[in-house]
Amino acid sequence: MKRVLTYLFAAGMMISAASLMFTSCTKEGPQGPAGANGQDGQDANATCTQCHNFSDMIVAKIFQYDASQHATGSTTARNAVDCSPCHNSQGFLECLETGAWVTTEIIQNPAPINCRTCHLIHETYTATDWGLRTEASFTNCLGETTDMTTEGGNATGNLCARCHQSRLATPEITDPTSTTTTLQPTSYRYGPHHGTQSPMLAGTGGYDINGDGLLANSYHTGRTTCVDCHGATAAGATSGGHTLWANTAGCNIPACHDGAVTNFDYEGKQTIIEEGLITLEHKLALAGVVDTVGHPGYLNTSVAHTQKLLAIFYNYKFIEEDRSMGIHNFKLANGMIEDGIAYLESLGY
Repeated sequence: MKRVLTYLFAAGMMISAASLMFTSCTKEGPQGPAGANGQDGQDANATCTQCHNFSDMIVAKIFQYDASQHATGSTTARNAVDCSPCHNSQGFLECLETGAWVTTEIIQNPAPINCRTCHLIHETYTATDWGLRTEASFTNCLGETTDMTTEGGNATGNLCARCHQSRLATPEITDPTSTTTTLQPTSYRYGPHHGTQSPMLAGTGGYDINGDGLLANSYHTGRTTCVDCHGATAAGATSGGHTLWANTAGCNIPACHDGAVTNFDYEGKQTIIEEGLITLEHKLALAGVVDTVGHPGYLNTSVAHTQKLLAIFYNYKFIEEDRSMGIHNFKLANGMIEDGIAYLESLGY
């Protein structure tokens, strides 16, 4: 019995000692000195939470953007000095600052176009970070002034136009009406490249092969800007919003089509442009301007072409690369096609 009591006493002492040790380890000491204020001297609750809050707004925008061509495209790896200004984020931001159309060197670890490319993300840590990096007019790759500001004063299209613009084709066409002066490009990819949307909408691209000034622009020119249709009310991650895929919600507002547009082939105009391009390409092929063997649909570089024929080919690529099939500017696109077909028919094609 005495031995049992001894054991119980020893166990009790051990428990008491452990309790004292635990209490000693967890006891709070005196409060330390206050830390320095953050770099901006503001409470994060007054800044960060303007965007990072319980709203699903950011989640929705990311969800939409992840379905966009900007996010899913496969050209980010094109990081050469003349590709980077539009094919990756670092190149775009560098050229926005320098005003040049080439980067100083190849972009290493190129990032795709993302939130920070177009918006002022995490510069003030307030809601003003949603603002666009620029809405200013600028001098484009062709040395011309580009200003997509609409009649209502919306200049957001100037940001989009910095990439969605035509590139200079060399050798340069100096007289698109000339039927005697010839040029012989060395690249079968001769043309305005892949971003002709802004000059098509603005009515500033392509060539007047007749020199009569009769090419006209559609009602969209000067009255609509990119986000009116490409950033219209989002349909999940299918179209609108930050998907930047156009939808008819932007067309059907009261000031425009007011519910009359059910699909993009409005009044059959896309069909007209598509069929016209097929006819024009066929006639250009018969004239030996379009390659039908080595690089079908591209320029035949085995022979020289008159400036007028080369201008017709340029217009053909200008309309094709716009990819709206007349939506952006039906009158201009259709006028270029009709003029080109008429001239080729006068040559017997």
